[in-house]
Amino acid sequence: MKHRPSVWLPLIALLCSAFAFSSEFGFDAPAATAGEPDPLVAESLTALGGLVSTDDCVLHDAADDDVENGADLPFVECDDGIPASGGGASGIPVPAKYAFDDKGNDWTGLPKPATAEETAEADGAEDIQPEEGNRITLDVDLTLPPSARVAKELGLDVTTIKKPKKGFPVIVLMHGCCGGDKTSWEALTVDAEREHWHHSSAWWASQGYIVVTYTARGFRNSDDAGSTGSTQLDSRRYEINDYQYLVGLLADHDAERRAAGDRPLFGINPKRVGAVGGSYGGGFSWLASTDPSWKSPAFDRRMKLAAVVPKYGWTDLVEALVPSGHYRDTTSGENPETVISPTNAAKAPSRHPVGVMKQSIVAGLYATGNNSTGNHTTFPQYVHDAILRLQQGEPYDGDAQIEALVDTFLNDRSAYYQGSFWKAVKRGREVPLYAVGTWTDPLFPTIETLRFYNKLKDLNPDYPVQAYFGDYQHFVANKAKEWGDLCGDDHHVCTLEDFRTAGGAINFSKAPTRVRKGINTRINSFLDHFLKGKGKRPRMNVSATTTICTANATEKYPVDEPGPEYRARDWRALTPQGFTFGWEGGGLISSAALDAHAVESDPVFRDRQTDKCYTTTQANPGVGVAHLASEPLAADMTMMGLPNVEIDYDTSDPEFWVSARLMDEDPEGNLTLVSRGLCKFNGDTDPDATCESFALLGNAWVFEKDHRVVVEVSQADSPFLRKPNVPTSMTINSANVTLPLAPSTRLHDFRD
Repeated sequence: MKHRPSVWLPLIALLCSAFAFSSEFGFDAPAATAGEPDPLVAESLTALGGLVSTDDCVLHDAADDDVENGADLPFVECDDGIPASGGGASGIPVPAKYAFDDKGNDWTGLPKPATAEETAEADGAEDIQPEEGNRITLDVDLTLPPSARVAKELGLDVTTIKKPKKGFPVIVLMHGCCGGDKTSWEALTVDAEREHWHHSSAWWASQGYIVVTYTARGFRNSDDAGSTGSTQLDSRRYEINDYQYLVGLLADHDAERRAAGDRPLFGINPKRVGAVGGSYGGGFSWLASTDPSWKSPAFDRRMKLAAVVPKYGWTDLVEALVPSGHYRDTTSGENPETVISPTNAAKAPSRHPVGVMKQSIVAGLYATGNNSTGNHTTFPQYVHDAILRLQQGEPYDGDAQIEALVDTFLNDRSAYYQGSFWKAVKRGREVPLYAVGTWTDPLFPTIETLRFYNKLKDLNPDYPVQAYFGDYQHFVANKAKEWGDLCGDDHHVCTLEDFRTAGGAINFSKAPTRVRKGINTRINSFLDHFLKGKGKRPRMNVSATTTICTANATEKYPVDEPGPEYRARDWRALTPQGFTFGWEGGGLISSAALDAHAVESDPVFRDRQTDKCYTTTQANPGVGVAHLASEPLAADMTMMGLPNVEIDYDTSDPEFWVSARLMDEDPEGNLTLVSRGLCKFNGDTDPDATCESFALLGNAWVFEKDHRVVVEVSQADSPFLRKPNVPTSMTINSANVTLPLAPSTRLHDFRD
């Protein structure tokens, strides 16, 4: 049955009398909000209650999606449909804008809804597209463990999951851009494919979590149905507040029922909230971690983010899309030291100078977002204007439109530049993090994870952060056998049957034939500890696998499996030393060159190929591109991390970019791309930010004995990078590359 509509005035009067009831069951007393509650909040609570109904909720079995033969892993999925293009129904209303407080803040700790006048002003400036007044509608699904209260409310005949003493933990799952929606992390069984294996609404709900999946504002389907408003690219002032508002409603709904004399329906633990997401959702998760405490919108219940899993997302959105290449993980040389970037947005390496657009990637994302024939998003006008301006090219530095875009992308959408968070970390704040970074993703590369990790460890060496790096996600291999556990001699992704005991029961903590735990099982152990208090405290270490593709696959290391795994107590211990290769000469390079290795190594081009690695038999990249090769190696060498390139050059150009590709040449002359990177220089903006030394995007790769290490230096690596409007050239006098090396003592390979 649908929950009764909110009746605010009587409930406010009941709050004091509810104190004894709530305290008896271990809950804080709900506090009345000052003044009359915002009518939108009351509507939101009513909509949330209406979502959990016999019309909208279905019992499933995560074991086989068949409840007729019994439910081994029961969960309840509640979906009331998709809001129409105008919103207003089949969703939950939330504020289109949140109000500023007396300090000018409109996001930390979840501010109250803004007024209609404030919303109209924001709409004029930022095109937030409210439905009316201060309202938009989010398309929200809830996936619930079948507690006794849920089963009774919905009339379900099912073995119930007992509510923990302090309530159920909550997990929020955020989808990606630009064709994602609430279904991106939804599944019907725990054995869902690839990254969804033991990592979905079905998995977590069947394990005793309340799961919130929703479509971020502005994301819609081909019928233009979905969440209303416009996409705000994970803005802390809009989309982070939205998630806090939605989770807070769960606590408010419980408080409302207790105040009315009813037992709570959800029974959440408001201090055990987890945020998980990849890509766009990864940027969301990083940002969420910087504001871990807030109060619910109706009853001011204290909420707390207790664990976060950001996966292959960004921490600096400017560098991710328009990189300048001035971030570093370490200094150059064979005894590198960690480089900590400034957290003041005004001093961000990505803005002095503004960098080079990843043309093929940005154009592809933008086209997907505007594709109204499928899932797409609703960009605000300033995004359309920004894309047009970026496509026009230099000069960017000093351009008012570009500078405004950089300001908002750093201050509102980049976790690394949240100054209040870093001050809190200095004071001892800890938000446990399981950071899933990537080696080969050219959109959100390794540095997006490392800059945040390094800063945390710099401020607090014991900060609770665990990390994993591998070859997966955007434009590269995304192996099911890296996300899932592996079982048996054939190394298949473990199925439910691998976890059954001899008596037929399911025990996910044991699998007799399991030979390797995948990323998702490690994530789940982390979340179980910090959100459920289950199991030992995880070791805050770093794990990484080497990249295996067609070029280096063997019978022992097949192309569909991760490479050997390395582990260390922290990131620096994983790559403590470097080895440098150097060359004299290089010659003239030019942006007008026809770079023979540029088009086929482009990430968007590779994404359309079966083999995501780029391997070529064409050894010469052409006139105008420097090609530098080492002598054959005397022994295997395992690179792990971000290589540093140093070049000595002469040029008269006041502004230019230069790129480098690190390649592996086998004895037959085949060249395989290992890593790439770039550096942008603008002498008028910052003459000290030269391109004499810069880091590549990173990888973990075994250069085998008798192979050569190759570096190609180019100013024509397009269409990956946008060519400059004014042709540039330089003479390379010498170059070297320092490879970070992983000690063999860190090797932990399940195949040995």
